[in-house]
Amino acid sequence: MKNEMPRIPNSNYNLFKKGSKLILSAATFGVVAAGSFQGVNYVVDNYNKQDTTLQSTNVVKTSSSTTSNVSAVAQNCMPSIVSITNVSVSDVQNYFSMYGNNSRSNPFTQQESTSVGSGVIINKKNGEIDILTNYHVIEGATTLTCTLADNTNVEATVKGVDADRDLAVISIKTSDLSEDTLKQIAIATIGDSDKLQVGEQVVAIGNALGYGQSVTTGIVSATNRSVSTSSDTDKSQSYIQTDAAINPGNSGGALLNMSGELIGINSAKLSDTNVEGMGYAIAISDVKDSINTMLEGKDVSKSSNQSSYYNNDADDYSSPFDFWN
Repeated sequence: MKNEMPRIPNSNYNLFKKGSKLILSAATFGVVAAGSFQGVNYVVDNYNKQDTTLQSTNVVKTSSSTTSNVSAVAQNCMPSIVSITNVSVSDVQNYFSMYGNNSRSNPFTQQESTSVGSGVIINKKNGEIDILTNYHVIEGATTLTCTLADNTNVEATVKGVDADRDLAVISIKTSDLSEDTLKQIAIATIGDSDKLQVGEQVVAIGNALGYGQSVTTGIVSATNRSVSTSSDTDKSQSYIQTDAAINPGNSGGALLNMSGELIGINSAKLSDTNVEGMGYAIAISDVKDSINTMLEGKDVSKSSNQSSYYNNDADDYSSPFDFWN
């Protein structure tokens, strides 16, 4: 009999609705802020910050204590993790307009919404700090705000996207950050996800539930796990499966090995009353070429339009997941 890839059936967007349908979920929600510098000091600071060197996260030495190892990984890598707030505006049905004089000409009204995810600092060059995240975290954004490890808020712009692999790179300017903030953030050390072994311990860091940075740990349940949805059988991708808790707001956050190296981007989970501990991360070694292209400011996506990540109504993006917010 021919082996078939496991399918995840379509899900209802209401997470708490009764039923046993599986949903492949990734989530985001939160708040907004931004900052900038002005005056004569701005010019001087801007020049100096171009040359400011960000530290890189260090490789963690292992010990006999699992707890101390997780703590060391968390303390070492948290400076490279950011929270991302997406503010978007969409057209919604204006039910009250049907009773007015403008019911035919203006049946919709615009509504602002916010969502929050996570990201990982991966690069600093030419006065910009580049952050890797999920495409669905920044999709449809009119404003993107990053909250750094010291709780500094700064506005970000989209640099490159790969909608097919649910990845994006956004950037913030070093000139928008103080010297103290630059000293408190770090660039993640990239690892080799191809070397992962089933049963190996991993650590997930992200902005769970929008409360700020949180840490969970677990093991690698499977590597090269392929999943697809019944609504999109032609779209599938291989993931690292882990039982580390992946919660709303973790999307785009880091999956780390016990040396503190970035080996995956947390993206989704299977959620159902009968399912527990099935989170999925994009393997970093599988997408290095894509990341390098996005760092050049290019759109890697085959099925998306350059403007699609600024347009909530864009219908040319076909997601490999059934997302919920």
